[in-house]
Amino acid sequence: MSKRPLHIFQTREAYLLIAASMFLGLFVSLSLRGLFPDIQDNPVLDNLIVLLGEFAIVIPVLFILKQRKLKLTDVLPFHPVSIVTVIMSIVLVLGVIGLVSMFEVLVIPYFPIPDFLKQLEEGLYEGGVLANIILIIAATLVAPVIEELLFRGILQQSLFYYFGSLIPTLIIPAVVFGLFHIAYLFYLPAMFELISLAILLAWLMIKTGNILIPVLVHAIFNMSAFTGLFIGGIEESHTLADLGMPWIIGSIIFSAVGLIYFKFMKMVVFDDVYQVPLPHEVES
Repeated sequence: MSKRPLHIFQTREAYLLIAASMFLGLFVSLSLRGLFPDIQDNPVLDNLIVLLGEFAIVIPVLFILKQRKLKLTDVLPFHPVSIVTVIMSIVLVLGVIGLVSMFEVLVIPYFPIPDFLKQLEEGLYEGGVLANIILIIAATLVAPVIEELLFRGILQQSLFYYFGSLIPTLIIPAVVFGLFHIAYLFYLPAMFELISLAILLAWLMIKTGNILIPVLVHAIFNMSAFTGLFIGGIEESHTLADLGMPWIIGSIIFSAVGLIYFKFMKMVVFDDVYQVPLPHEVES
């Protein structure tokens, strides 16, 4: 149990807020790209727009909270966690990253990466140092914070305390998270990885009661993509033998240790949960 008070949105309002946030982020990105027709020749500007689109996502949340006279910290769970829990979350995500590399080595021969995804990923990392720095900031700092705020913060908390059940709490935010990354839903292995990651993040949120844990795990997971692209090695592996037995065994051990640790951790439930007041309920 956690004694820290937590405010949650009504489920319908949580859905609408997530939809508005996703729409505004997309609208800002597309609008800015429309203003700069030659943006494909300017990777720095292109990645800045990606960053601005991420920031735009949180505007509806901040607007509603200001209207309801609440702070962002009022609607986010921050149950205290130990340094051991932080370390074990890092151990777990490192193991998961290894398992993902093994999964990709096994399935890519049967599910070739579509050309549009290859072009998308290749185009992202060809812009030079400054463009890549902006992209890394967007993907490993801004995106994990904002996306976890929406999906594991606002939406998951609303569902958990509305349904009182783990299944919708795990599945619904995972599906919405997948829709948010819609480009990857057209490639089955990527869709499986996205949904699996979302369920893992939701489970860690339930177990720890602290939004910073899924933010940390999300950030490390995203960072791993850049490690492979800029350093190489894993991206060049085509078989499990290329990955090497130490990598395989280490990934399995890290994953198992992390999963066992969180499996036996008690689920965090907040004692004092209040509904975010509707506009007419806010005192003037």
